[in-house]
Amino acid sequence: MVIKRKSIVHLLLGMFIVFFINGCLPSQKALETKLEQNNITKKIYIKNDVEAYDSYTEDKKVLKVLKRGEEYNILDIKENFVLLKEDKNLKNDVWVSFDEIENQRTYFLTLMVNPSNSIIMINDEKYEPNKRLLEGNYKIVVKADKYLDKNLDVELKQDTQINIALDFDIEAEEKRIALKKIKAEKLKKEKLKKEKLKQEKLRKKRIEKERKEKLYIDKKQNLIWQDDNMVLKIKKPWISEKNYNTKKYSDTNGDTAATYCKKLILGDYKDWRLPTKDELKNLSFQKEYLKSTGSNWYWSDTVNSVNSELAWSVYFDNGDGYADFKNVSNYVRCVRDK
Repeated sequence: MVIKRKSIVHLLLGMFIVFFINGCLPSQKALETKLEQNNITKKIYIKNDVEAYDSYTEDKKVLKVLKRGEEYNILDIKENFVLLKEDKNLKNDVWVSFDEIENQRTYFLTLMVNPSNSIIMINDEKYEPNKRLLEGNYKIVVKADKYLDKNLDVELKQDTQINIALDFDIEAEEKRIALKKIKAEKLKKEKLKKEKLKQEKLRKKRIEKERKEKLYIDKKQNLIWQDDNMVLKIKKPWISEKNYNTKKYSDTNGDTAATYCKKLILGDYKDWRLPTKDELKNLSFQKEYLKSTGSNWYWSDTVNSVNSELAWSVYFDNGDGYADFKNVSNYVRCVRDK
């Protein structure tokens, strides 16, 4: 009779415990709702070695240290803690921080790459050191300037460290140097071209200014005259003293009026000559339009028809002509055909 009573007591005590547990733990549906709200599965894994507690309250006590990667099932979720079901590793249900669990096991993939400035891509995403990766297969691509690309296929099942050394790309470097040289030459040519265009623009501007300030356009005779201040300074003989003494009256070589005009470069023109007697005379009648005028005698290239020792000069004040000895120095005003 006593034994029978003890059995009844044990039975009632067991029923009370089951009732108490079921009363404290959420229903399966309620648990699924909590799991969904927290974006986590019922079966979880320990992210890092972590302390497990007897409660989730402030006065909780440490019962055990759970190891990274261990698998457990969730019974409940409260205040950023999860209740893990007892199993072969646990004598009792325990509470751990929500931040220390994960839906799937993750591992560290550490890549030690040379050169250090390499670009590393894992499954087309940029590699981040100390980032956890799920178990699985990964395609690694490593690139660096002046080096050959390297591709690796890695099956990740545990924390893994891989040393990767890229091979120097000699062919690419030679090509890069060649392209750099071509680019430099191109830039140099472009720079020279720009500078040339700039100088040409300045030259044209200078010529335009010089023509405006130092030339006179003789529309009546269709001529262009030298009209700078040199026409008031330069005096030359018609022929040199040497040629005059040796009676080479037609030889204008040497420091002469004709040579001066031949060598003159003005307004970018190089085809200057001594004017004829008539050209000088007609110009003297336009002197009010000239910038540089003076009461001077100017040589013409017209030779005296009677005496070859003489050539005609023109007095600019009134256009009078005078047959002067060719070894005499007179002023020079050059002219060119328009």
